[in-house]
Amino acid sequence: MTRAIAAAAIVCGLAVLPLSAQAKKAAPKGTAYDVTINADGAAHTGTMQLAVAAGRVTGERHIQHPSEITGKTAGVSKSGQMLLDFPYRLVQRACDGRIVMDIKLPAKPAAAPASGTVSITGCGRSEENKLAGTIELKPRKPGA
Repeated sequence: MTRAIAAAAIVCGLAVLPLSAQAKKAAPKGTAYDVTINADGAAHTGTMQLAVAAGRVTGERHIQHPSEITGKTAGVSKSGQMLLDFPYRLVQRACDGRIVMDIKLPAKPAAAPASGTVSITGCGRSEENKLAGTIELKPRKPGA
């Protein structure tokens, strides 16, 4: 009986081994961009890291000037068009909002600038008085 239990444990262990040995898929690294958002008469500059996998866009945005604004980027990319819609945090004012971006991508997104429009709500702005502006993404040079 002890041999039967030991044999069953070994067989179960061998069956589990291939499952645990399977490697997880690495998250796409994406492309780093210098970003400029022109809205309300000011240029807001910083960086964005964007990854596209199966048409879904993920990443992070960090505006440093004139004030710090952070956000986890989310949206879709299809046929040369990137549509992003995600929350942001205006750090100095400790308030949250939402930004929508419609970006036209060049033929080689990681090699040439992209541009589009933005619509911003939150931090005192409602849908009725949302802030409109433009966005420009320039791929960062390696090591920058």
